[in-house]
This record gives sequence, structure tokens and C-alpha cells, in this order.
Amino acid sequence: MKVDSLPVQSGIKKIIIETDGIKELYPPQEATIEKGLLEGKNLVISIPTAAGKTLLAEIAALQHVTEYRTKVVYLCPLRALASEKYQNFKRFQKLGVRIAITSGDYDSKDHYLPRYDIIVSTNEKFDALMRHQVSWIEDEVSLVIVDECHLLNDQHRGPTLEILLARLLQRNTKLQIIALSATVGNSDELAEWLKAELVQSDWRPVPLKEGVYYDNYVTYSDYATRDVPFKNKEPLLNLALDSFHSQEQLLIFNPSRRSAVSNANKIGDLLEPLLELQDKKGLSEKASALITNLSDPLSKQLVSCVTKGAAFHHAGLNSNQRSIIEESFKEGLIKVLCATPTLAAGINVPAKKVIISSVYRYSVEQGSYPIMTLEYKQMRGRAGRPQYDKEGEAILIAKQPHSVQWLMDRYILKGPEAVYSKLAAMPALRRSILGLIASRVIPDVEKLLNFFEKTFYGYQYEAVLLEGKIREVIDMLIVWEMINPLDARESLRATPYGVRVSQLYLDPETAATVAEGLKTSVKKGMSKIHPIAIFDLLVGTPDMVTLMFGKANQAITEKRFDKFTERLINPVPTKDDIEYDFRLRDFYTALFLWDWVNEMPIEKLIVRYKIGAGDVHRITDTATWLTAAISEIASIFSKNNPRFLFLVKKTESLSERVKYGIKTDAVSLTTIKGIGRKRARILLDHGIRNTKLLSEIDQSQLSSIPGFGNELAKTILEETKKIQELERDQEMENVGTSDLLH
Repeated sequence: MKVDSLPVQSGIKKIIIETDGIKELYPPQEATIEKGLLEGKNLVISIPTAAGKTLLAEIAALQHVTEYRTKVVYLCPLRALASEKYQNFKRFQKLGVRIAITSGDYDSKDHYLPRYDIIVSTNEKFDALMRHQVSWIEDEVSLVIVDECHLLNDQHRGPTLEILLARLLQRNTKLQIIALSATVGNSDELAEWLKAELVQSDWRPVPLKEGVYYDNYVTYSDYATRDVPFKNKEPLLNLALDSFHSQEQLLIFNPSRRSAVSNANKIGDLLEPLLELQDKKGLSEKASALITNLSDPLSKQLVSCVTKGAAFHHAGLNSNQRSIIEESFKEGLIKVLCATPTLAAGINVPAKKVIISSVYRYSVEQGSYPIMTLEYKQMRGRAGRPQYDKEGEAILIAKQPHSVQWLMDRYILKGPEAVYSKLAAMPALRRSILGLIASRVIPDVEKLLNFFEKTFYGYQYEAVLLEGKIREVIDMLIVWEMINPLDARESLRATPYGVRVSQLYLDPETAATVAEGLKTSVKKGMSKIHPIAIFDLLVGTPDMVTLMFGKANQAITEKRFDKFTERLINPVPTKDDIEYDFRLRDFYTALFLWDWVNEMPIEKLIVRYKIGAGDVHRITDTATWLTAAISEIASIFSKNNPRFLFLVKKTESLSERVKYGIKTDAVSLTTIKGIGRKRARILLDHGIRNTKLLSEIDQSQLSSIPGFGNELAKTILEETKKIQELERDQEMENVGTSDLLH
């Protein structure tokens, strides 16, 4: 089918043809059109990577916006993927289509969103918006596109998506749902649950060869073999050299961050002498862009690798570093990219050749275990770039001769596993049930049980199997005072506290743990509370991200733990108590947060805690959200007991400190856009302690201070003036209110 014959506006077709260079649809795309994509039908599109799922979603979205004059929501499991889809959609702005993106800040209704036509969101953020009962979702949205729908199988992300879809199916029968999925073993079940037409295909725009490497030979799925001429002891180095000399970009999936960094270093050392002068110049420029203000060991290693034509990519890098690496790889400057499996989760970084260095992963709970076939299929799907390659190649590495056939049977010749609901896990049930009750979606226990019958879990199993767990969660929520006790009709009604916990997007257990800690501190008559005590409360909750803790950290952590023991709220176990080691492991993260708010340089933090810049942002973002949530909980309790008021102010200030990594004296200054932890400290060192003193200096004085150029000084002073005016207005309002009261 020609793009020009599509029954959509000419402007849409023009962009697809002229900007994207696409004149004809792929066979699976044509099949999707025939199944009712543009006729409002629900669809599950289960086709391989690069077979054109995104274009189909875009065409459908634009039809709804331009013809029906309604809104479209595009759901993604990851922020990075949401950002990528947002950038893709922006090319349609020339048609007058307004595009927005939202993620994070779960307690915000994002009042700006109703002005936009296509809204790209993470699953969790959209769930949070529904909990806030924003009216435009039900009134104006006619299409929801669900990217990476097979992640229903993920124990962490799956339940949120499942509840979202179940709510949408039951509340809005006119809504069109388009689910984009990898090829899975039970796409038909997904389609039947979503009342959707199924488009399933193994067709790829670039044919794929799959094989297993052992002893310098690659054996392919048709049992043809190929000799790899390089005879290094390490298989990965042989394959990297083979790809380089064949002028094929290579993407290597590694089982851990450490192996990704190590392999990138080794491969870079091999490639550096072989690079052409022009490539070396381009790589040097990219390396310069990576040298921001970080001089930590990981950043230095990354810069070193990039200058040699190789790189690594994992969650320890910050977003700027990851963006530069992805861009450099797409441009062909980086020849070999060593990544962790997260890169396979939908982010568009294809290569001519993909190598999966190991099919084993490690976790504390399971030890060493082989990955699912579905994960392998996702990784191998990155091989072969449309419009560049005539053929892609995916290679597994065998360490023993008998492993060749096992890898072939288990991963290459076998189809992907079925997707199963993970909704039965207690953390998922706690969060979901409170959300349903607090949003007034469910009025009583009977309706709650009926709702779960219509989930994917209810489709795959008998929802009655969940009844015991559901009633257990209801009992918990009653004990935690988040819902009212059941009456004779088993009515379900959230308390104001329960509604707020749901809106804050907290696991109810997190809120209960925090609430107990706050009540304990008030009961003890603690007129002051140390920040480390708040951090100690947080790190023991289900919502908090924690650092890896090893034996090397034991002695110093124990020493610092003893130092802070008397300041903590929660009881401290003795050293022979089984809980002691678990508490110490959590306290390690509390210490990281304490060092962060005491303005320890980020490079020193990275070295001390053996993490990356990306980890710093991930942990501090979570802690900022949770400390702000504690302030909200304390505020609710203060309405009945004024002794909680000091906790409101303390945690509100602490949330700002965690957000910017600052001491108490810098909180006022970081309210100004453009002033972070470093600039705030520079101003304090120059005697400028708050926004009032900042507003009293002129542009030339500010621009003469190190770290402040002329343009930045102008912007900061304008922002300061606005804040000063806002504060004066609030003071006047408070004075007026006081007069009325007296």
C-alpha cells in the first residue's frame, strides 16, 4: 500500500513521504490498516522491532487529532523512551499539532496538559493523573497508545499498566486502544482481553541471521558456519575486530555494568590504532562534549573509551552522557557500544550486528539464572538498520562445545514465552486497591472483586483466587486508617489521609511506615529531628531506591551508624540481631543522602559509594519525592495535633535540600531558576545569603562573581524580582486575613 493512498490528511502524508522518506508501507503495516487502525478498532500489533509499529501509532494519533479533534495519550514504560517518542512526534508540529510530555512529579495535575493534542507520558505518571481525577482524560481522550505492552509480564511495571488498561476498558467504551508489543507467545490472549484485533507477524524489513560463536566459528540457525579470522583468547575481542574490519557497527549486550565498562575498555584499546584520522577527530569532539563538570573515575573511563572508538552505556551514566553516546553511535563515530540490557527496552539504537555476551544474569534472590527467550528476542531485534543494512546479524557466545546446541534450541529456534499477569504481588495490590478506592472508581467490596475479574489476571486465572489477598489488603488499609471500616454493605470509602497517600503515589506500606515514625517522634517529645532520622525512615520503605552494599562497606558504615544511633526514630537492633545487617544495608543509603545534603562534591560521592552520576540523580529524585510526601503526611496529622507542625516545616525544607544537594543556608537561593548547589554556595561565600540580598545587587555586580555570566545574571535577577513580588503579595494577603480574624 502506498502512503499516498492512506485515508488521512495530505499534510500527514507529505511529512511521512518527504521528511521520513517512506513512500510505501511494510506488509505488517498494511495488514494493520486493513484490520481497522483508522476505523477506531482496538488493536494489538505484535511485530518485530523496526517493522514500523511507531509509524502506525503516529498515523492513528494524527487522525484522531486532525479529524476527530480529540486528544491522544501515548504511554511508555520508561522516561527515556517517552522522551524519544516526544521528539519523534515534534515533526508534526508544522501541522499545528500540539505535543506535550509528562513524567515524574506524581502529585501534580499538570494543568497545562489540556492545551495539548498528543500527550506522551510514562505509565506511572498517567496512572497518577487518573488518581487525581483530571477531567480531560475521560472527556477528551479518544485514543490511548500503549508502547511495549508485553511489559505486562514485568513484576515491577506490569501491574501499573494492567490496572490502567483495565480502568480504561471499563470506564470508556468509545476509547480506541492500540497496544504495541514485541512478538510474544500469547498475543492472541492479549488481544482477546483488550477486545482487540490482532496483527501478528515475524516479518522484518531487514532479514536477520542468528548464530552461536564457539572456537572461532559462528554456527547459524541453518547450521551453515563462518570462520572468524581473529584468534584472540577472548571471543568478544575476536568478534569486535571481525565487525570493525567488515565496517559493521557492533552493539554488545553485557550482563552487568562492570562487564560493559570492562569490555568497552578492552575493545577500545584494540580499535584505537586502527581508526582513521577523520574518525579520531570526530571522536575527540564527542569526548570533549562528555567532559562537563564531572571528573569522577567512571566519566574519565567513558571519555577514554570514546576517543578510542568504543563506549559503554548503562544506568550509571547521566542523561547527557547517555544522549551523547547514543547520538555518536547513530552517527557511526562509535564503532562498538557495550550496553546493559536496558538499552533493548524500546530505545532506538540499532546496529548492523548484535552480540549477546552472556545469557546469564545474577540476583541475590535467584543467584545465577538464564534470561527468558523473550529478552533475547528483544536484544537481537536491535540488529539490522532499515535503509542502511541488507542483513542484520545476532550472535550468542558459547563457553563450552555442548552449549552451542543448547543456546540454539533455547534462544534461536524457540519462540518467545507467553506474557503472564503479575498483579497478584502484594505491593501491586496495595497500591492498586487504594488507588481504585481513593479515586471513587470502586464503591464496595463486591464491585472491587468484579473489577479484578476484568483484569488480565482475571482473564488468565480465576479472580476468586485473589479474593483472600484483596480482603487482606482491605484489612491493612483499615488498620492504617487509609479507608473507613466496612459497614454492613461492605462499602469502600477512603479517608482524606488515604486519598492523599494515593495522590502522592505512595505504596500504602511506605506511608504507614513513615506515619508510624512521625507519630513515634511526636510521642517521644522530640522537639528537633535530625535529617538522618528522616532518611533512615525512608530507606526502609518499599518505594525507596537503595544502593548496593558490600562487605567492603561494612566497617565504615557500622562506625557511622553507631555515631547516629541516638538520633534515630526507629528502634536500633543489637549487633547479634538478625535484623542488624538489613538495617545497616539500608543505612548505607541514608548516609549517602546525608553526605549529599551536606554538599559533598558529586565526584567524591561517586568514588565513596562506587556509583555513577545517573545513580546519584535516580536516588536523589526518589528521596526528594518521598521527603515531600512525608511533609504532606505530617501536614494532615497536624490538623488534629499541632505538634506535627514542626515536622511539616522540617521535611519541606529537607525535600528542597535533597533536590539540590544543599545545606540549610542555601535553601532560599535555590528557589531561583539557574541557581543550583554550586552557584548557591558561591553566592553564600560572597555574603549573599538569601533572595532579598540577591535582589539588592545589580547585574554587573552579579556577573562579576565567578560562575555567573552577563546573560545568566540578567535572567537570575529577573527571576529574583518575580519571587520577591510574589512573596510581598502573599504577605499582604496574610495581613488581610489576620485583620479579618481579629
